[in-house]
Amino acid sequence: MQPVRIIDTDFNLLAEIDNYESLVWTRRWHKPGEFELHINAAKQNTGALLKGRLLLAGDKAGIILHRELKQGVTEQIMVKGATLATIMSRRITIPPAGYAYDRVNANAETIMKGYVTRNCITPAEIDRTISNLVVAANQNRGEKIVYQTRYKQLDEELEKISLVSGLGWDVRLDWQAMQWVFDVFAGRDLTAGQTVNPPVIFSAEFDAVQEQAFIESDVGYRNTAYVGGQGEGVEREIVEVGDAPVGLDRLETFVDARDIEDTADLPERGAQKLAEVPQVLTFDTNILTHGPYRYGEDWDLGDIVTVQNRKWGVTLDSRVTEVTEIYEPGGFKLQATFGSSIPTLPEKIKQELDRPLVERMDPAGLDIPTKTSDLENDSGYITNADIPQAATYIHSQIAPAAIWMINHELGKHPSVAIVDSAGTVVVGEVEYIDDDTIRASFTAAFAGKAYLN
Repeated sequence: MQPVRIIDTDFNLLAEIDNYESLVWTRRWHKPGEFELHINAAKQNTGALLKGRLLLAGDKAGIILHRELKQGVTEQIMVKGATLATIMSRRITIPPAGYAYDRVNANAETIMKGYVTRNCITPAEIDRTISNLVVAANQNRGEKIVYQTRYKQLDEELEKISLVSGLGWDVRLDWQAMQWVFDVFAGRDLTAGQTVNPPVIFSAEFDAVQEQAFIESDVGYRNTAYVGGQGEGVEREIVEVGDAPVGLDRLETFVDARDIEDTADLPERGAQKLAEVPQVLTFDTNILTHGPYRYGEDWDLGDIVTVQNRKWGVTLDSRVTEVTEIYEPGGFKLQATFGSSIPTLPEKIKQELDRPLVERMDPAGLDIPTKTSDLENDSGYITNADIPQAATYIHSQIAPAAIWMINHELGKHPSVAIVDSAGTVVVGEVEYIDDDTIRASFTAAFAGKAYLN
């Protein structure tokens, strides 16, 4: 089986293991991958499998984030974690001093590498520096786009730019140089219709696949965006983005882009949001490891290949967006996902909450982060009128909870604005128990603050 090595963050080799029960390693093109390893605790070197250490499998590297010990007939250890790219989730995007946003008009690779450099390698605050992290030389790949960010998760911003540009990204470990290297990748065109590279066709007719599953879905799909910029009511700037479909083929959505100052940038924001809600065309395939195409040589993660099932009448030219490698005593297995996939529930929630952060200094001198909407009498939104002009009482919810009991002693039924610990407005059910007590209920537990006026 594939031997794995365990090292610490100072690149010291601690142990090597090759007699585990199973190792499942998933690589992803647009975001960090993950791994999970199972092993009998009595085997040699298992004591080195500790949280925070790095696990290496070939040229792949990940950070152990989770560890479980289970006692049964035998004692078992399970560790799991994420690929090195997950370190980008440990930083947010902080704008340069004197600027509201970190706004860049450049090719996608330049934007991605610039955000990593400014937030991880040469940040204004030295405590934010990630030691040993470097950025590979910029090759200026990808289409030119306008992108701006402010206090967003860095890994999520990189994923969005990856989706709209088609470029992949990762952090690889350079053991000899003792560095973690962030880089951007373009992938190859290996489709049947091109003549530059040897084509790769995943089809049962070519003895390349063992099992296939095809998903075609319009769930959550949108192809037309109305993008709202700055202004209020009829004065608000609105632009339409899309390929002008008509009738039932037209699937509309609204994009709140009040954070964008230049109206000329609104179409770009709309295109970015539409890239996050595509029509799903996905092949999940078990690849024959002894088939005609060698993984890592003839094809790899991020390449665009042809996937075919003649019986179903389906032929797609799709990017390899995910590859799962399975190492077990019985042999090596390979699974691949081609094309976009249906968003998971957490991903849908994240999309719904991803609206611009608008900050305003209230008369009491409190910087209250808010998300606002021009829609009135709509229970799904916090409107401008709902945001307090002066916070006469602030409730801090330290422990995450789905029900908040707020004793404010204001002697009235005050207006309420609730934000989570990241400053994002959260919509829930507010019940006035009496003039001094409020019960706020939500669909999930979280910590944050309630501003009452």
